[in-house]
Amino acid sequence: MSAPTDAPKASSSAQPEWVRPTKTVDEPVLRVYNSLTRSKDEFVPTKGRQVDWYNCGPTVYDSSHMGHARNYLTQDIVRRILRDYFGYDVNFVMNITDIDDKIILRARESYLLAQTVSSNSSLTPQLLSTTQEAFTKFLTSKLIKSLPSPVEPPSSPNATSFDHFEAIVTKDQSDAAWAKSAREKEEKFGLYLASLSKARVAYNVAEKRIEKDDVGGEGVRDLVDGASDVLGPYLGDTLGDTIADPISVSRQLASHWEAKYFEDMNRLHILPPDTVTRVSEYVPEIVTFVQRIIDNGFAYEGGGSVWFDVGKFEGADGDGFRHEYAKLQPGSKGNKKLLDEGEGALTASQGKKQAADFALWKGKSKPGEPAWPSPWGEGRPGWHIECSVMASEVLGRGMDIHSGGVDLMFPHHDNELAQAEAYHGCRQWVNYFLHTGHLHIEGLKMSKSLKNFITIEEALRDYSARQLRLAFMLQTWSAKLDFKKDLIIDTKSKEETFDNFFTNVRARMNDAASRGVNTDGKHHYDELEKALNAELHKAQFDFRAALCDSFNTPAAVQVLLDLIAKVNIYLSTRGREYNIAPVVNIAQWITRMLKTFGLGEGSAVSDATAIGWGKEGEEGAGAGDFETKLDPYLRAISTFRDEIRRLAIASSSPSEILALCDRFRDNDLVNLGVQLDDGQGADGGALYKLVDPSILIKAREEKAQAAADKAAKKAATAAAAEQKRIATLEKGKVAPKDMFRPPNVVEGLYTAWDEQGLPTKDGEGKELSKGLQKKCAKEAKIQEKAHEAYLAWVKEKGE
Repeated sequence: MSAPTDAPKASSSAQPEWVRPTKTVDEPVLRVYNSLTRSKDEFVPTKGRQVDWYNCGPTVYDSSHMGHARNYLTQDIVRRILRDYFGYDVNFVMNITDIDDKIILRARESYLLAQTVSSNSSLTPQLLSTTQEAFTKFLTSKLIKSLPSPVEPPSSPNATSFDHFEAIVTKDQSDAAWAKSAREKEEKFGLYLASLSKARVAYNVAEKRIEKDDVGGEGVRDLVDGASDVLGPYLGDTLGDTIADPISVSRQLASHWEAKYFEDMNRLHILPPDTVTRVSEYVPEIVTFVQRIIDNGFAYEGGGSVWFDVGKFEGADGDGFRHEYAKLQPGSKGNKKLLDEGEGALTASQGKKQAADFALWKGKSKPGEPAWPSPWGEGRPGWHIECSVMASEVLGRGMDIHSGGVDLMFPHHDNELAQAEAYHGCRQWVNYFLHTGHLHIEGLKMSKSLKNFITIEEALRDYSARQLRLAFMLQTWSAKLDFKKDLIIDTKSKEETFDNFFTNVRARMNDAASRGVNTDGKHHYDELEKALNAELHKAQFDFRAALCDSFNTPAAVQVLLDLIAKVNIYLSTRGREYNIAPVVNIAQWITRMLKTFGLGEGSAVSDATAIGWGKEGEEGAGAGDFETKLDPYLRAISTFRDEIRRLAIASSSPSEILALCDRFRDNDLVNLGVQLDDGQGADGGALYKLVDPSILIKAREEKAQAAADKAAKKAATAAAAEQKRIATLEKGKVAPKDMFRPPNVVEGLYTAWDEQGLPTKDGEGKELSKGLQKKCAKEAKIQEKAHEAYLAWVKEKGE
């Protein structure tokens, strides 16, 4: 087929040479602090833009606390940065540990305590006896074992465990060195004392009720609640085997706290996981996983349980490599305390070959403990194997990121690695281990015994979710965070800086819009605008560099604050003739970067043009939409007030009108959340800003208080000055002619005076020296003036 006649002819000119651009600046590369290498490694996901991330979730047996907030908020911030700033598709998997010794103990204790209340309609001597037995066992097994030196019980034949406890309390209160040593030996020592004290009081109250025959059901509940710390473990040990369905009892407790956990995470604005795994739903997979580890030669059955063989695993040949144990904390391999804590309170050590071996399957469960079938008999999974199995089931042979608190490094995460690598036969199951730092409260480890234990619910009564998130961002994610007063002050100061900036920019945007951006506003870029734009570009580079430096949020936040300072300087320098465009561009970018950290709430930050991080828990229309709707009304009110002020200033008696305008500004508008800045508008009028009414009202009250304090200080100063003046005038009450005569001088000091009342002879009848006579005459002259002033004052008062 022939070509169309109108087909374009080939150009006879040569193709122009294209010159490849040369980079003038090296782009920062994302590096992440990796606990595996203890260094900042370049971040390279194995699946391109997809990041597979497994996070150790909570063991659900109690309220979530500030330690959890530090861990999960920090991981949420990093997750958002990877997703919203670096553009990765983050596949975030988190487990819920609902099979664990702590859950079993807490569940059965709670169940048996509730059963004790429901099965006893009244207080009885038997119930008191049970409580005393529980008290004695707790005293012996917990407190006495932790004493730095023995405290002998009273020698009286009728002495009880209560008396022995009182002797210990007396020792603790009277011997400071002993008390300090006790707490150094056992960090829960104070908690043990508190539990026993509470139980002792509950016992005493119940005993008196029985004596008064006041034995109703309320007394049973009060006794059980008061003695629960000592009574719960005792009932668990003595009646645990009577629980018919221990799996259901444990699951009920775990379900309750799991729901509470997700409620707390939602209130902290933490993104939900993409995938949640629950241990109780993966028991068959765990059994299969354990069997394969046995088949691979790295585990053995002993004492009814299955143990991981650390000795065989460490140094064993793989496919071109040797297995390593305790990659994260090799120095902790022989730490018996950590190893025992990792096994759990209910784990028996029978059958394991060496201390470092750990349980994959806990067999021979006691009656009343949850148990599932397995080839090795009924039992339950070990703690460490749970995460290895669930992560492998969802993410496969390996993952990019594994995260958790720094306290999980050994033995939990080291054991996870060993199990998974023994199962898969791989050299490296995790590429990047991210461990968040410890949380301390005012320099001390958070602990119930130190009375500085803060639940998330309690924290959110004092601080907003935004303040907590921002506070945690002011420390690097992998370092220890000390949650103290100075940090909160600094956080609130930075929050206020952002608030004021957004409010100011929105107000200036509205002001510019009212004038018509195409006619009245300044749009030309002079040197100041060019310099401001350059500051934005520098900030964008520095911000990226900070986040590439292992998500350095303190540095990134400071970049934003420094840029705000540059904008404020620009506006101050420009006065009314500013260009709003670069200011708006910067405000929108800062808004987007804050949203990247999860600091934006509500639809106020739902698009790229929004300014401000919204209000806490905001739903529906955003702050920007609200301002747009209100703008014509507020502008009309503001303009009306401006005209009234102009008329008042031009009139001969403006004070009343001006006072009316000020009252309208300071009272009516403040109560509506409207702030007027006189003279800040482009036309010399007021610039209105929408601000949280509570903030404006507080500022007004503080200003009024400051004025009242100033007035009070001024009045006090005036009163003091008046008292001083009166005291001076009172000194002139004596007439000059009487000032050297008794009673104004000591009787017998002088014996003769002249007609002016000046002394001429001393007490012995001798003539006064000329010098002394001259001195008296000078004092009399001074007194004469003082007396005249006094008489004038008296006349003025009408006395």
